[in-house]
Amino acid sequence: MMKTTAIVLAAGKGSRMKSNTPKQFIGVKGKPIIAYSLETFEKSSVDQIVLVTSEDNIDRCNSIVKNFNIEKCSDIVAGGSERALSVCNGLKKATGDYVLIHDGARPLVSSRIIKDTIEALKDHPAVVAVVPVKDTIRQIGENGELKDAIERSSLFGMQTPQAFWREKIIEAYDKLFKENADFSKITDDVMVLEKAFGIHAFPVDGEEMNRKITTPEDLAWLKSIV
Repeated sequence: MMKTTAIVLAAGKGSRMKSNTPKQFIGVKGKPIIAYSLETFEKSSVDQIVLVTSEDNIDRCNSIVKNFNIEKCSDIVAGGSERALSVCNGLKKATGDYVLIHDGARPLVSSRIIKDTIEALKDHPAVVAVVPVKDTIRQIGENGELKDAIERSSLFGMQTPQAFWREKIIEAYDKLFKENADFSKITDDVMVLEKAFGIHAFPVDGEEMNRKITTPEDLAWLKSIV
């Protein structure tokens, strides 16, 4: 039977939150934001959790894991200077056949999304949760004018978890590192597989509630929901 590892990323500084506390550690109703998704993964069919954070927050994460009884968390590792390095550090500790890479700043990921993502991995090497774009999307031209509206029926917003066959995503990262790829232009893990092998992810339904908490407005929304 295939085993699954969830890699939860909590190494960001969250400058847009305008807080001295990294956003993933801000308390909401007596619980740090990162604890919400950790608890959901703990209750899911995931076999292992690897938590990636900054070097100076490892002790803080150890306390969170202990206080909220996250027994599936086998490792808390230091992240790197950019997302790609943080993911790779997490992958080094992952033992599952499948890996789910999740932003720790998305506290309301549901058990349904996790279940559907794992199920889709049986047939696809890469899977990602997505939501349809609701707003009208336009580009702005060189002179500042609006261009024609882009047909939105085929446009979707990317969420996490983004999930992969572990060996395939490790192979993709290794290939791009050897090619000295510019990871500043690769904004998520799905793009790593696309750049390395031309493999596109299979979409599963995300949820509006699976929102990334980035700004003070997002935080206010979360406090009103929880």
